[in-house]
Amino acid sequence: MSYKVLPAQPEGDLRDQLANVRYVFTDLDATMLAPGSCALCDNDGTPSLKLVESIVALKRAGIEIIPCSGRARVMMHEDSRILGFNSYIGEMGGLLMLNLKANNWEYFTGDMPYDPACGLTPHQVIERAGVCQGIIDRWPGHIEYHNDMANGIKYREVTVGMRGEVPDAEAQAMLDEAGLGLVWGNNGYLTHVSKPTTLDLGEDGPGRAFNIMPAGLNKGRGIERFCELRGIDPAQTLAVGDSESDFLAAPYVGTFVCVENALLDPAAAELVQQENVYVAHGNVVDGWTYMASALLSARS
Repeated sequence: MSYKVLPAQPEGDLRDQLANVRYVFTDLDATMLAPGSCALCDNDGTPSLKLVESIVALKRAGIEIIPCSGRARVMMHEDSRILGFNSYIGEMGGLLMLNLKANNWEYFTGDMPYDPACGLTPHQVIERAGVCQGIIDRWPGHIEYHNDMANGIKYREVTVGMRGEVPDAEAQAMLDEAGLGLVWGNNGYLTHVSKPTTLDLGEDGPGRAFNIMPAGLNKGRGIERFCELRGIDPAQTLAVGDSESDFLAAPYVGTFVCVENALLDPAAAELVQQENVYVAHGNVVDGWTYMASALLSARS
């Protein structure tokens, strides 16, 4: 696979492009946070301030970091509060927190018609169709609701989170049969499975994270809508991620950066051919901090 490596010290047009970046949209697990969703260790679990120092350096440079994840509000809110972020995009683009301090937010449901007056969240509308439990019943021990670090699936408001390992095409076919225009979204390989769990995947590892969501909803369109609401010029944005769900952001931002472990995703082969896509040296947090260093170098 051929791809463009993000230079540690960008030059020429790329330097100018990165010097203009004011907003970084970032995936969390397997991208910014070390395995186990830790901000204070390196990829091997050794205590480290490397990530936190990079976050502080970007903030001091006037660059806003906006987490963009499949996680639900309860997790996104606490992660953002602790790390000092004032905005986030949760549930694969479905929950847009425009200003955390002012509690200014809205749902985004892509192409799925949704009327808040119905009294249900978009998540509840999907769940009532019964297809989620049908998928669990078809592959017992191989798929379950994602428990969001034990906070519970019921905290979700727009999407339905699942985890494990099942055939994507067959799961999508079951969603198609439900007739709601739902999409089976791959949110990348897991590095950790929180307890309790019903999964029994044997040597296949922890599996992947998935989101059942409205058609037309993805991180890219969520970022697009976020920028519209905030009045952000896409040319001033950079997104970084590790999985297919993150890759969908590339057309909606000025620059997209893959951490090196993203190359394991089969969808990366097509992604890295896009003009605005670069690969950072290093897996997970090493790649993220490399990206931050290159971004800061372009501004020096």
